[in-house]
Formats: sequence, C-alpha cells, structure tokens
Amino acid sequence: MSRRVDALILVMIMAIAPLVPMASAHPSITLSTDVNHVILSPGEATNITLTISNNGSSIETYSISVSGFDTVWEVMPADSNVTGVIPTLSATTDIAIRLSTSALPSNSGTLTITVTEPDANISSTIGVQLTVLPQYLPAIDTSNAGDNGLVEMAPGDETNVSIMVSNNGNVNDTILLSVGQTPDLVAFWANWTSVANNTGGNSTSNNTGENNTGGNNTGGNNTGGNNTGNNTGGNNTGGNNTGGNNTGNNTGGNNTGGNSTGGNNTGNSTNGILSKSNPSWDVRFLDDTVDLMVPSESRYATLHISIPTDANPGFYGYNLYAASVFGNFSVNSTIVIEVTAVHDLSFSHSIDQTLLPGQNVTSTVEVTSLSSADGNWTWQTMVDSGDCIAHLSDLETQIMEDDTYEIDILITAGVNTHVNDECLISLHGTLDQDTSVSENYAFTVTVGESWGLSMVIPTSIKLDVDTSESFNVVISNEGTEQDTISLIGIDDEGVTFTNPSPVTLDRGESQYVVMEVVIDSYLVGNITLDFTMSSTNSGSNSVNDSGVFEVKEYAELSMTGPAENRIVIVPGQNSSIILNISNDGTKDLDLSATLSGLPNGITVANGLEDVSLEAGYSTDIELELVASAGLQPMSDTFTITFDGGWTSTQLTIDLQVADRHEVMVDSSEDRIIASPLGDSSLTLMVTNLGTSTETFVADINNSAVSDWFTISVDKLSLSLDSGQSGSITITAREIASGAPTTGVDLTITVTSTDDSTITDSISISVIPQIADGLITVMSDSVEAKPGEMIYGNVIVTNLGTANDTMRINTVEMDCNLDDAEVFLSPSMSSIPIPWSCMVAEGETAGTKVLTFRLTSAARSDMMVTFSEAYNVEPSWNDEVISFVFDKNDLIFDESSDQHTVSLTVCNEANTFVEGSLELSGKNEPQMDVVFFRAGETGINSTFSLASKGCQDFKIMLTPINLDGFEASITVEARSEILGQTVTDKSPELRASVPGPDLPPQGMDLGLIELDNRNSIIMFASGWALALILLMYIRLFRKPTDVLEEEDEEEIPLGPNEVRIDEYNKVTCTSCEARLGVPEGSEPPFRFTCPKCETRIRVVE
Repeated sequence: MSRRVDALILVMIMAIAPLVPMASAHPSITLSTDVNHVILSPGEATNITLTISNNGSSIETYSISVSGFDTVWEVMPADSNVTGVIPTLSATTDIAIRLSTSALPSNSGTLTITVTEPDANISSTIGVQLTVLPQYLPAIDTSNAGDNGLVEMAPGDETNVSIMVSNNGNVNDTILLSVGQTPDLVAFWANWTSVANNTGGNSTSNNTGENNTGGNNTGGNNTGGNNTGNNTGGNNTGGNNTGGNNTGNNTGGNNTGGNSTGGNNTGNSTNGILSKSNPSWDVRFLDDTVDLMVPSESRYATLHISIPTDANPGFYGYNLYAASVFGNFSVNSTIVIEVTAVHDLSFSHSIDQTLLPGQNVTSTVEVTSLSSADGNWTWQTMVDSGDCIAHLSDLETQIMEDDTYEIDILITAGVNTHVNDECLISLHGTLDQDTSVSENYAFTVTVGESWGLSMVIPTSIKLDVDTSESFNVVISNEGTEQDTISLIGIDDEGVTFTNPSPVTLDRGESQYVVMEVVIDSYLVGNITLDFTMSSTNSGSNSVNDSGVFEVKEYAELSMTGPAENRIVIVPGQNSSIILNISNDGTKDLDLSATLSGLPNGITVANGLEDVSLEAGYSTDIELELVASAGLQPMSDTFTITFDGGWTSTQLTIDLQVADRHEVMVDSSEDRIIASPLGDSSLTLMVTNLGTSTETFVADINNSAVSDWFTISVDKLSLSLDSGQSGSITITAREIASGAPTTGVDLTITVTSTDDSTITDSISISVIPQIADGLITVMSDSVEAKPGEMIYGNVIVTNLGTANDTMRINTVEMDCNLDDAEVFLSPSMSSIPIPWSCMVAEGETAGTKVLTFRLTSAARSDMMVTFSEAYNVEPSWNDEVISFVFDKNDLIFDESSDQHTVSLTVCNEANTFVEGSLELSGKNEPQMDVVFFRAGETGINSTFSLASKGCQDFKIMLTPINLDGFEASITVEARSEILGQTVTDKSPELRASVPGPDLPPQGMDLGLIELDNRNSIIMFASGWALALILLMYIRLFRKPTDVLEEEDEEEIPLGPNEVRIDEYNKVTCTSCEARLGVPEGSEPPFRFTCPKCETRIRVVE
C-alpha cells in the first residue's frame, strides 16, 4: 500500500512540475570592513571594524570565524556571535590583530573573515590583506667584555675583546661598527653590576647566566618613518612607522671625529669617576663591517684596545656604535676601561767625591718613578758590610708620577780603612698606601786614595845662554800613601831640560832634587820655565808650576819671499806676493821698508809700511803691485829692504809682465721655448776681454736635453781681436714629449784655444711648448623645438707658450664647424667663428648641453672643452595620447557575459605627461567597466608617461543586464601637460548584447501549434488521465518487491568547470583563487576570474 502512495505522489509531482518556477538564491549577508589592508611592524597590534548587513527578512544571529593567515598573526574577533541583527540594518564588531615580534615580511598574506547564518547555513566572506613591514634593528652588547662591560687593563697593555653584534630586525642587514668618545657614564654606572665571582681569594671574571646589556643601548637616527604606497580598496592602517626619528641623548662631552678614538672630550665627571681621553689610545674594531646578517643572527666582533704606557689610572668610557646600512638606524652600548695604577721605581747611584779614610761624603740615590700614580714612601738605610756609617737625611718622601727624586745618604769611612776598601749600603722603601709594595736598592762605595804633590821653585836665578845651568827644586809627598814622584822640566822653544830620576817619598816627606837646563842664544830677558810633577798614585794627574828666570838679549833678522822669488802681473790688473819677516833675536825691532829697481808702469799699492816686530816673532807682509793697462809683456827685477837699526834684511824679486786672457758670454734671454712644429732660436754674444787676438771654441753640453730636443748652432768657433764681440745662434726643436714643464738646462761653454783655463759659460733653459686654449661661446639662439636650429659664434684664444694651430668642433651635434682651424700666436684670439646645430627629431624637452672641443696641432693630448646649455621646447602633433585596442567588436550572451580588452596608450609628446582614462559614448552607462594596469591587480585608470613612453591597460567590460542593446564606447584620456588639460579620444569600441529568447505564445508540438488556451486544456486532460492511471494501479496492480534505488552518481567536472561550495564560493581552476560568485547567479553560468582572467563555468 505504501508503495502505491509513493508512486502516486511521484506521478503528481511530475504532473505539476511544469507549473512550478525554479528557485533562485539571493545573498542575505553583506560584509564590509573599515580597513582592507593592515600593515604592521613586528610586535604591533591594531583593530579593524567588521560591518554585517542583514539583507534578509528576519532578525538573525551570525557566527564569525577567521582563517587563511600565517601563524605569526594573532586574529581575535571581539564577538564570536553577533545577535539580534534587524533586517535592512547592520551590526558592527571589532577584530583585534596582533603581529608577533618574530614576524618576517614573507609572513604577509590574506585574512579571510567568514560570517555564517547558522539557521539557513548561509555564509559570506570578506578578505583583508595583511602585510609585515620590514624592520631594521641592529644591536650591540658589551656585557661579555670584561666584567659586564668593565675591562681592567694596566698601562701599556694591549688586548682584543669580543663584542656581540646582533640583527634583531626581521630582514637581512649589514651592520657597520664604530667607536665614539661621548659615553653616558651616568647611565652606565646606574645599570652596571659586577658579575665577577671571588672565590678563595682569587678573583676570576665569570660572565654568568642571563644576558646582560652591559650599559644603555640607545638608538640613533631612524629615517624612513612614513611608509607610503598606493593602496586600493580601503584604508591602510599601520602605514606610519612610529618611532621614525629616534635620537639618543649623548652625555659626556663633545664627540668629534666619528670612528676616531682620540677626539676632544670635555671630561664630564660621573659619580666622581672621570671619563678621560688620550690621543695615543687605540680603540677600534678590527673589522668594522658585519656583512649580511640574517634576522635574529648574532656574531662576535673583535674590539682592539691598546693603552699607552703613560696612561693615567682611572675609568675611560667609549661608545660602541652599531648602525644598519639599509635601515639608517644605529644603536650604541658603553664599554668602560679601568686603567689600574702601577707602582714601580728605578734607582741609580752617584757620588761626587772620593770617600777617604776617616772622612765623609754625600752619596745621592736618584729615584725615578715608573708608576702610573703618585706615592708616599718611607725609607731606611743600613750598612750591610764594610767599615762605614750611613745616615739618611729624608725618611719620608712623596714621589709624583713620572717624577724624579734624589735621596742624599751621608757616608763616613772608618779611620782605619784603606784604599779600595768597600762598604755595601742598602736602601729600603715601603709604599704608605700599600705596605705590601716595597723597593730595595743596594750599592757599593769604595774607599779611595788621597794623593798630593808640591814643589818649591827658586827665584832670582840668572841663566846664561848656550850653556848647562843647574838649580835645586824642593818636592814633597802630601798624599795618604807612600808615593814615587817624578819632576820634569817642560822643554820649550830654546829651552832644553835634563830631568832628575824619580824619588820615593813617604807621606809628608820632602826632598831637594837638581834640575839642569840649556837656554838657546836667541832668548833674552825674563823667561818662564815650566815644571810638572806626577807620581805613581796620581796616575795621569800632575801638579804644574813655573818660575821666572833672567836671560841676556841679542838681535837677528831674516826675510823670505814666494817660491822662485817671482811675481807675475797682467796689464790692467793687480798682483801681490807674501813676504815673511822673522825677528830671530831677543830684541824688539822697529822696521822700515824701501824698494828699488821697479820699471815704469809698475807702482806699489801696498806693502811698504813701517813694522814693529817683537823678538822671536815673525810677520807676513803683502806686497801688492799695479800694472798699467797699456804695459807690454816684459821681464825685470827689483829689490825690497827692511831695516831695524840694529840689523837689516833684503830680497831681490823677479818681475814678469804677461798677456791678459779673458772672455765673456752673454745673452739677452735665458730660455728657448721649443716647439714640435718648428725651430726656435736664441743668440749668444761672445766678447774677447783679453789683450791679444784669440780664437774661442764653443762647447754645447746637450746630454740633459737630448731625450726631448735637438740642438744645433750656426758656428762652433770665433776668432776675435782684443775687445771684439761675435755671435753664436742656438736653435732648438722638440722631438719627443715628456720633458719637464719647467725646462731642461742647456750649458754652453766658450774656451780660449790659447789657454784652456780661460772659459766662460752660460745656462739656457730649453722649455717645451705648453699648449692651452680658451673657448668663448656667444649664443644667439639657445631655444628650439625638435627640427629647429640653435646658433651663435665661438672665439678661440691661444693660452699656450708658442704659436699653434688649433681646431674647434662640437661633440653631441654637428654644428657645421667641420674641425675649423686657426693659427694663433700666444695670447692671441681668433675672429668669431659661426656655428649652427639642428635639434634632432624626437628629442625630449628640457635643458641639454652642447660641448665645444678645442684641440692643438702641437700637443695631441691637449683638449679643452666648454659646455653650452640650450633648451628643447615641448612639442606634439594633433594628439598627445594614442590608443591601440587588441579588438574593437564585442558580443555578449549567456555563454560570454564578460570581455577583457587590452589597451595600449602612448605619449606622443616630447615631454612628460600624466592623466587618467574614462569611458563615454552610446549606452556607456549600460556597461560595468573596470580599468587595470597590466601586471597589477588593483583597479587603476591613471597613467604617467615619459616622452614616447607607453602603458598597457586591461579593460574588463560586463553588461549590467542582458536585455539586449548596442553600445559604442570611446576611451577618453585626460592629460595634464604644461599646465593645460588635453583630451584625446580612442577609436570606437563596439559592444552587442542580443538579449534573452522570448517564450512562445503557447505550445509547438511539431505538427501543430497550440495557443495558450488550448495548451491549458491539453495540460488539464493530461492530469486527469494521469489521475485515472494512478487509481488503476492502486486498485489492480499486485504488490511487488521494492527495489532500492541506487544512489545517483555525481557527474564528473569538465575542463574549467567548478561547483559552488557551502560558503557560496568557487575555486579558480587555474590560479586556485577563492572567488565569490556574481550576485543572483545560479548554475550553470560563466564568469571570468579577475585575478588570472580564466573563463570559468559554474555547474550544479
């Protein structure tokens, strides 16, 4: 029975099916957000507001879920359910978004928000783009250096410490390291704690446990705070980077010099500890660049620290900087170097006197401080061995750093000491500040010997000459030991002693000794005889004394002249000889001079003056003669006599008058400018200043100039009478470049053939030609459009040192100069040379440069340029923008309800242009049109084009309805150029929408057609027949076994076919993008993926 009922119901449904219309789904949930692109830096957070619009007919409750984002994003809806949303109204809720501090730019993505109406199982989704900003964050940590950033060193130490450098940003970065001298020591000491463990009295520096920043990491300047960019479809949050400009406070003085560790530091005091500076310190990174660090990577950099040996104790602070190369951001950390005090002394001993038995001397110990700090010392002294007594005058001293102090010790030798006896003296010092610091110094003093000698020389002794005379001298030993004494008479000129044998005397003993002496006959009057005493104990020392003795006097005189007793004189010149007169007697003489036998023409200029000459002395007399210029060569003699009354002396001299030989070379110029283009010459004047006709030969030393120049002369010899002058012409030409610009010396020497010693020379500088020029451009027209002319004149000036042929031309354009040549002397200018240039077709508008080039025929490497500016004016033809479509005719139907047209717009002007595109034309409002730039996903109809530049666009056209219409559409480009707006129109784009097929007015059964009335009757008859058939089956058909219906198999999808999922979305078969279907569309239908432009067919 139940089977019959089921069959009846099935038949009834089949019967009434043609009268029931097909159901269509309408979205009842509309979603929107206040922000569709969230941009955050790592660690930042923001909120977005979701608006849910109820398009249904009943009050609804919606559930909210989020998906599709990377795990570094934390997305938390404020409400998981939004209740009580009234139809046609909206409800809002917030969604919190937080970005992890470890996020990378690659973690950017899309947040999908799904709102579901659970009762109807209807969902809507909306996407929000998530972007992670790149973060550049270098870090530098000094806590692992020394004791938490405090490094202890002694003066003169040198060490390397490891400094941790980290990339705490989220992108790869290169970090630059540097050292500065303005640390914030207040902050350092406020944050510093010692991490050293002291165990069992031995201090070991252990860096333990946690990460210690070792000071303040302060940020430098971070530029790039604002993040700008084109964002389509909503507001961009997180675009501004907070903390854009971060400047750290720098305390501790003025830091000048960046990486320099020896700059100026005003020495600000921090808690009584000074931050000091010394130019001789060396604090630097061995490698100041850490290349390509990945995010979160840490490396160690080596900081080299070298302290001078004279560094003062104290704390020295330095800032260590780490700067991002790509992020323009820097941080710094402070490291402090503690220079410890060193107490060390050096000693030296000196004694000014000899320590004698029973006497005392002061011994000085010089103490030199090698310490790095001042110190107070307490001293004591003692005699370790020997018969001496030591007394210290100063028991306490303050010895300053780098200072020297003298300690006097009074030492007394015992009366029983002997020569070479020794006493060992020790000096012990203790530092008052630290008694564990002490110094010991020991030195030895030796007992010396006191020797003493004396003599008594007799007086009123008269001595004869040329005979042996004797007299007694008393000698005495006044030393402390027995001594052997020698007395010696000192021989002098005319005095010869015979000395006695040495005598041995005890201390205090005296004895007479006999001295013998012989006096030469020329000595007279009182003379002084000198004596010297020495002994075995005195060594090289001696005692000297003298006595006055009387000798009778006598007279004797002699005179000598030059070699060969000859004087040679040249006419017109002076000549002199030296005469030596000696008083060989013992009597002083007054001498007068006379001269006889001089020929005519010779006169005495000097040498006949009276002379007083003491006994035993000699003197030189210069006898100077003058010869008249007209004197002829000759030979003769003359005699000169000196008379002293008691005796006289004379000398005969040979006189020779010789020829005069002399030459002079001169020139009015001292240089030759040598050119490679021709010969340059200079004239020398040679004058015979002698008294006879002579031939002179010129010698030219061109060894210094031959590498670069050829030198030639018109003659090499001249025969000149007395007083006559002649000329020699020197010619030079450059054969090779490279000579010094200051020139090379050429020496010309003229020599007499009669006497090779008669020469004169002159140096001439051979200077290579210097080529230089000046370009003066006088422009008449410097503004033109492409195809027009600019023109003017150019003047060339020769700034070189010689004549030159100069060529002028232009570089960028042909200005009709054709290498114009001008021949110019130095400092000369050419007449104006005309030039004209045509601006090339297609030249972009703006200021251009035309270069004039000047070259030299003399110097191929000389090139002078001058740049002249000219202006290319903007120009264009009938249109600024041109258009090219890939197709012009479009047909829309149910199978093709959307078209994408490729459009290329090009700038036909010679200047920059920007603008936008829009549509106009017949039935343009009936089309939904969207512009995309090629290669971009956002909607954009603007363009910015350089001259002759092009931009590709995609135009997506969708009819608003398919009721049927024809459209003629034109793309208009509105451009801004030179302050004016220009509108250009494209060719027409034709679109045809045929519209749907209308249903027939009735039924068409093939053989016959029925109108609506007859069709209804036919349908009613069929229903009645079906009812009768069902009743018959119920009454008369036997029951049969019910066969289970097989499950209907799902029809497999074809190419580019998709099905709508439970969220009313489809997945693109090409790019796998999640897409919402057009509103009101039911399968089957087609549409185009807006991301990859693939045509997709949506089936049931």
